[in-house]
Amino acid sequence: MTKIAWLVDTAAGFTKEEIAEHALYVVPMGLILNDRSYIDQVNLSSEEFYQLLKQYGEGAKSSQPNFQAMLDTYHKIKEDGYDAVIAVHPTSELTGSYQNSLTASSEVEIKSAVIDSRTGSYPYKKMVLEGMALTENGESFETAVNHIKKRVNDTVLYLQPKNLQQVRRSGRLSASQSFLAGLLSIQLILSLEEGKIIPYEKVRTRKKVFERMIEIVEEAIEKEQLKEICVLNSGDQEEAQKYVEQLQKDYPELIIHEDYMVAVASVHTGYGTVSVGWLKN
Repeated sequence: MTKIAWLVDTAAGFTKEEIAEHALYVVPMGLILNDRSYIDQVNLSSEEFYQLLKQYGEGAKSSQPNFQAMLDTYHKIKEDGYDAVIAVHPTSELTGSYQNSLTASSEVEIKSAVIDSRTGSYPYKKMVLEGMALTENGESFETAVNHIKKRVNDTVLYLQPKNLQQVRRSGRLSASQSFLAGLLSIQLILSLEEGKIIPYEKVRTRKKVFERMIEIVEEAIEKEQLKEICVLNSGDQEEAQKYVEQLQKDYPELIIHEDYMVAVASVHTGYGTVSVGWLKN
């Protein structure tokens, strides 16, 4: 039977415990805060990151995993006795990880598939978990790859930034800066669609934006018969908890995961962003 490894980067948000449970290799992404460089989850934990983001959020940046680290990981996978590797990466619209992985995979003699998830954070992690479950239960390389490729079209992620200053500075919105400048006095719900962070809806007040986010999620729960979702926070756990409590009250049977938004996303949306994501059934 083909021995299959999985390769992701830290934008998937896997914990050390989860990594140890699977044939999973993780390449760290870079972060820049207060003009100092860090390696995500290597010399900067999630808790430490959010403390720094709150203090030095303006101008925070991310960088893709460096090519040598990616290449070394492919070599390590082969050296560890694997016959094949399935690499899944965050949206290529926001990071060069996917392209780096394509190039690195071509330089190592191992069967490989490199997939652009077109998303990030929980939906990205969830699709990888589904794929690993398949290979761990004896399904073939091709079956797992095809499953992931189909799931790329099933990802949903809504984001509600506390303010748009960092979103504008990061240049991660497809709208023009002049358009954004006109929106800075209102609340904005963002969506990750086709791999890009785009404005989804504008709302006048903090209270109304909370109510509208809940409406959007609950409409999806009803329409798609969702069994589980994830509420993610960018440092403001108290704000995220309001979403969890309201959704749990309205849907007691719903499985609600709670987690940090991955650092490489939060540098673009800013401290305090609350996100809700899922994979469609």
